[in-house]
Amino acid sequence: MKAKETIARIESIIYTGFEWICRVILVFITLLIAVQVFLRAAFQYSIPWSEEVSLMGFIYITFFSMAIAVRHDQHLRVELFVSKFPRAGKKAIDLIDNIVMLAISIMMFYTGIKLVQYGMSSIMPSTRWPTAVIYLPTPICGIMASVQQLLRIVGLSESEASKNFIGEVEVKWPPCRSAHSSFSVRLCCLSSCGFRFAIR
Repeated sequence: MKAKETIARIESIIYTGFEWICRVILVFITLLIAVQVFLRAAFQYSIPWSEEVSLMGFIYITFFSMAIAVRHDQHLRVELFVSKFPRAGKKAIDLIDNIVMLAISIMMFYTGIKLVQYGMSSIMPSTRWPTAVIYLPTPICGIMASVQQLLRIVGLSESEASKNFIGEVEVKWPPCRSAHSSFSVRLCCLSSCGFRFAIR
């Protein structure tokens, strides 16, 4: 039990940090785009690197929010059929779901590393940064999701959404309106990055 609580605290610290990163990036790109529009309209001047940096910001927010949504188990899931299963069947389906998600996350991490290596050989035209900067969130998201799924499989981590699916606890829906939902999960809901969808 102590190990589970320690892991939960570490998870909370790490994912809270990523939520704040998403907040800062969102504020930054909002201000950057606003300044860009103002300068273009008022002075017929454009910041050369604004589009590239804004694009990178959106990419980072998308992938980091995706990883945070994995932690809260808030990605797309249709329960019309499996909700009729007995509790043991739901646990088995939940385990298979976690194993499949782990495989996808490992693939994302591996592919992301390859993309970062590939991107080191080219640079972006405006910022002159390596293209690898764009691909960097992919392996980060992959390793975060992989660790989360592995902890869930061995029973050291769990989500309220998963408990609700199995029938152990009732969770308010939609998740982006519940009090316990994080900023990035709500952001993920609004941006269609993924949210839990249950058909009752």
